[in-house]
Amino acid sequence: MTSAMEHRYRRLLAWYPRSWRAAHGEAFLGTLLDVADGQSRAHPTFKERWAIAEHGLEARLDRVVVPEVRNAASTVALAMGAGLALAEFVFTSWSPWIRSNPTPGLMVQVGPFRDTGFAFAALWIIALLAALTGRWAIGRATLFILMLLAGVSPYFFASPSGVWSVDRATLFLLSMCAAVAAIGRPHRSHHTAAATVGWALLGALSYASTSDFTEWLYSRSIWNGNLYAWYATGVLELVAIGLALARYWRPAFTIVLSLVPYVGALSFNRLRGYVGDSGSVTILAVPLIIGLLLLALHSAGRLELPRPPTKRTAKRSGS
Repeated sequence: MTSAMEHRYRRLLAWYPRSWRAAHGEAFLGTLLDVADGQSRAHPTFKERWAIAEHGLEARLDRVVVPEVRNAASTVALAMGAGLALAEFVFTSWSPWIRSNPTPGLMVQVGPFRDTGFAFAALWIIALLAALTGRWAIGRATLFILMLLAGVSPYFFASPSGVWSVDRATLFLLSMCAAVAAIGRPHRSHHTAAATVGWALLGALSYASTSDFTEWLYSRSIWNGNLYAWYATGVLELVAIGLALARYWRPAFTIVLSLVPYVGALSFNRLRGYVGDSGSVTILAVPLIIGLLLLALHSAGRLELPRPPTKRTAKRSGS
């Protein structure tokens, strides 16, 4: 039984990169076998399988994005996705100030809700609560479900049922936020909840700027002619460049990775023709791609970056 159990665990350790297995694999394997033997088990538990797969993938991601940057960007992406999903829910899916069906005969409402935004908002809230309560495995699983639902909802709901889906542009943005959030571990802090509220308010302002609340807003209206997000992204990229020039690489890379959902969604949606005039994609995409390339090379150990200035160095330069 021991040899069979060892074989099963060795197969699970394939989730980890080869360098990690060479350094820690045998010790980790011995611990797993000792625990299984003490519990008289002949097979790994589901919890063990999930944990090994999760931590193994994280070890592989460490070679692409360093953990500090990945976790910080994950926090931003989680707050962004949850906040924007809540704004979409309030302004387009629910719209409590509009009491009747805005398009009778075309739209099939689900109770008081006018599109599938209520489902995405619920999934984001579950992921946020999972992060804040230290149950991030549940949060990650929820985000994977969210990305799957975002991929199928425009096709599954509209044709057979008449239930309107959140527009593809917004769905792609939410999916990108979910992907960036899932690759890290968001900070378990009240700041994460506060940032979510901030993103919800920003989303609300964006929707409010396109309507006087007398007509129902389709979720895509947040994109058409909305240059606020474009200008804000440009400013953040300039801040990241300034931080990089000052050799503060970690916050610079965090900004770069945090901007991936918006710039990626804007690029994809512009190519597919899902959105209107929202600013030049190229101006935002080029510096972001350069930043991501530097981040990947640095994380893989192929690029040595100058160290950030210390307090002692700053005092010397000041004197």
